[in-house]
Amino acid sequence: MKAMPSREISDDAEKRRVEMLFDSLPSSVVVALISVFLCFLVLFDTVDLGILKAWTAFMLSVLAVRVWIWYMFGSTDRQTETVRRWEWLFAAGAFLTGLGWGALFGPLYAPPAHADAQMFIALMVVITAFTGTVFLALSHMTFWFFIAPTLLPAIAHYAASLGHDAQWPVIAAACCIAVFIIVQRRLYQSTTANLKRSTEAEFLLAEQQAIFDSSPMGIAVIDKKQVVKCNARLGEMLGRRIQDLTSSHLYNHFVSATEADQFLVDSTAAFDRGHLAQGMYRMRRADGTQFWAELSGRKMRDGMTHSVWMIADVTLRVANERRANKRD
Repeated sequence: MKAMPSREISDDAEKRRVEMLFDSLPSSVVVALISVFLCFLVLFDTVDLGILKAWTAFMLSVLAVRVWIWYMFGSTDRQTETVRRWEWLFAAGAFLTGLGWGALFGPLYAPPAHADAQMFIALMVVITAFTGTVFLALSHMTFWFFIAPTLLPAIAHYAASLGHDAQWPVIAAACCIAVFIIVQRRLYQSTTANLKRSTEAEFLLAEQQAIFDSSPMGIAVIDKKQVVKCNARLGEMLGRRIQDLTSSHLYNHFVSATEADQFLVDSTAAFDRGHLAQGMYRMRRADGTQFWAELSGRKMRDGMTHSVWMIADVTLRVANERRANKRD
């Protein structure tokens, strides 16, 4: 088999990676909307209402823009050459969202009298960073564009407000970031590896299907005594439609049940020895006419009952051989 075009497969896997990134956007937007709503409720009585309204409007506007980008991406003709630009747009939206969450440790940070609100903000930022790590794992660039503006203001806030006492909070924040990085890298590696494998498998299936459909010989996949799949060439040989051949009984295509039984006996004996099964048998077309067919097949895999057969009409060859034998 010829070598697969690795560049083509890599490009297709890259395009599918970005498509999966955009597919996760609706879920992340729903999570973000819930989080914005909770923040508005918790901070309603603790920070300036004008600032809170401006922050909420900013977050909703950014989410609306990201939904618009998602919609445009879904309606455009995606090509490998342009999909990288869409990833940059996606990352830009994630960056603006991260700036909004980072603002919780700026003008929206609750005063000391509201310790519960401060704790809520800290937990909200950590949870948001973690969910962002999961939803954005398929893009290194987008991950950093989101995580940096989300967490760095929190680290800067604790470092400035606690002074020497900020050592442990900063260490804890650094550990959180390390965990987020490990989770994102692991998800990225496993997902991209799966994407590449599935793309390679799809390429092989498409290549095999092309060979299957364009073969000058009839091809059939047989399970026990039934045809489960065949190509158009076999349909032409038997004078039947592919859909009529699929799931048809094997005995319907041999001249007699005796020859069909002989075919099954011969093929089973060859498969049991691990050999290629070959033989010539008389087959019958849909209009009742007969022809000689040469069949060669192999079992798909040990433990399976499926076998793949190549079928050629050798009626003319048989006739020529008989005429030659008569002359001799």
